[in-house]
Amino acid sequence: MLNPNDKNILVAIPLMNEFENISTLMECLADQKLRAKVIALCVNQPKHWSDSPDKKEIVCNNIKTLNYLNQISTSYPIKLIILDHASTGKGFASKIPSVGLARKLCIDALLPLANDDDIIVNIDADTYYPSNYLNSLYNIYKQLPLLQGICAPYYHKINNLSSNQALLMLRYEIFLRYYTIQLLLIKSPYAYMPIGSAISFTVRAYKKSGRFKIRDAGEDFYTMQKIRKIGMVSGWSDTNVYPSARSSDRVVFGTGPAINLTLREQSKKYPFYPTQLFEAIRDIYQSIEHFDMIDDIVNHLEKIIPREIITKIHNNNPKKHRFIHAIHEYFDAFHIIKYLNKNYKVDPEKDFEHFKKFIKINFNKEIKYDKWEQIPIDELNTIRDQLYKFELNLQKSKYNYLINNQNNDKIWKYLSTW
Repeated sequence: MLNPNDKNILVAIPLMNEFENISTLMECLADQKLRAKVIALCVNQPKHWSDSPDKKEIVCNNIKTLNYLNQISTSYPIKLIILDHASTGKGFASKIPSVGLARKLCIDALLPLANDDDIIVNIDADTYYPSNYLNSLYNIYKQLPLLQGICAPYYHKINNLSSNQALLMLRYEIFLRYYTIQLLLIKSPYAYMPIGSAISFTVRAYKKSGRFKIRDAGEDFYTMQKIRKIGMVSGWSDTNVYPSARSSDRVVFGTGPAINLTLREQSKKYPFYPTQLFEAIRDIYQSIEHFDMIDDIVNHLEKIIPREIITKIHNNNPKKHRFIHAIHEYFDAFHIIKYLNKNYKVDPEKDFEHFKKFIKINFNKEIKYDKWEQIPIDELNTIRDQLYKFELNLQKSKYNYLINNQNNDKIWKYLSTW
């Protein structure tokens, strides 16, 4: 067991086909201003890959990674836990690669050493972390003792991409920022972006959340959603993480698959939902904060929640603050997306128009182009930077609000707008 009188940093790292990145990553972690107490690494692949000729390169890459980690383990300045799920016969039984399972196994290996107040930081090998990253997270958790999770700011690197890949990467990141900003503007309790390489949480929250549930993808999304229902999640830090924008088919959705799509496919999978749909959610948020009688609110809530569920929630939570919490608990990050998809017929031809309107309203700027592919990469990158700064300012404002309201039970114990 680690020192119970402090918040210890514990790092979880899933590894697949990462030999070219592993030495740089380990140097980065050793050079952190505040070092982790323990690092768990899971080198992994599906078991059947050992017998698949087309996977031979990845299998060999993983063995080289294992050999490297075993070689440095005795001299490395931080305790390492090395999990071998890549050697012959030790791979995962599932035929689908699972970053989530590898991450879960890392965390499971860390938990016996951890105290409830310790912090689990999720790291990816292809992501760059500034030397003050872990120290920054530590300071935030110290400043906000009731905070349960952080989704740190991110910024995808595009310098080694082709022009087409850069376009797809930027369009995808702009979508992520557009979506998060819309949630921040309506003060949603779920206004954060759970990028796998940028999430952290307390051991206590992770245990209460039921831990990672293994899926083909999306473990980060669902885990942070459960943690948000347990306590506050912040989307701000004074350092960024810089994920690689490399093509990948190892997960079903996320950065890697996004840049494998065509623009039209990306527009269908990651649409720019019209602003008025977010404003409709905002109006419902505001109505539940100010209602007096349940009958006054049902008609508003029926737009997002079936009447029988509203009635059940109210019967189980007759007090107003508990009712509001339970509504937000039900209408969570998943149900927000479900509502948006139900009320918006995806139209790739209109996708760009919704984005242009958003830029006009929030930045008073006209975009003179009619299609994504018409925008020069430099201009698109400038737009990305503007959205990044706008989102960061909104997250910083929320963070300052939390700092100034540390004794407000409404914020820390109950789900609500902020």
